[in-house]
Amino acid sequence: MRVLVTGHKGYIGTVLVPMFLDAGHDVVGLDSDLFRACTFREGIRKVPEIQLDLRDVERRHLEGFAAVVHLAALSNDPLGDLNPQITYEINHFASVRLAELAKRAGVSRFLYSSSCSSYGKAGDDLLDETAELRPITPYAISKVRVEQDVAKLADERFSPTFLRNATAYGVSPRLRFDLVLNNLVTWAHTKGRVHIKSDGSPWRPIVHVEDISRAFLSVLSAPRGCLQSGS
Repeated sequence: MRVLVTGHKGYIGTVLVPMFLDAGHDVVGLDSDLFRACTFREGIRKVPEIQLDLRDVERRHLEGFAAVVHLAALSNDPLGDLNPQITYEINHFASVRLAELAKRAGVSRFLYSSSCSSYGKAGDDLLDETAELRPITPYAISKVRVEQDVAKLADERFSPTFLRNATAYGVSPRLRFDLVLNNLVTWAHTKGRVHIKSDGSPWRPIVHVEDISRAFLSVLSAPRGCLQSGS
């Protein structure tokens, strides 16, 4: 399958792309490559790529693809809080526009990297995909808005699927040290102690970056009849 992966040079993308290639998919990347100076190690698999800001994507960039895997975003809460408007412009408006252009270009599958932060402060209850969404931060709000807007595009020709990832961890060629478990491990390795930035009582779901990538690969490989928008 010919697949366009946005954010292919990011934390998840540099792990996901090799899995897609090994599975036999024809991958093209789209990335502004803002973090080109932050490569942690060698090993980023090279694929044909479009170096472009997400806001500048045109229909012609999406023609000929069977699927779009949309990872690209401003990707944490502090960054979103710094300038909420830019977060909404990129994470929300540009993402919805990407899906609309993809549908017009004849793309049949649109896989969106959403977030479990969409649930907000959920208390002690275990939640599934039917739980109420209570986003708090601009980052989380942008994710919910994309789901709501892109879900309306679903029809017999266009299948959007949303994966609400937990907080990622694990090694990547474009490693992020701001992620909670990566940060704890980094402190332990470099300083000889674990630095906890709270009273120790909070908890959050986490998932390995390779498992996130495998989940996207599984959804991409599933028959379209088994896909449900918003699941």
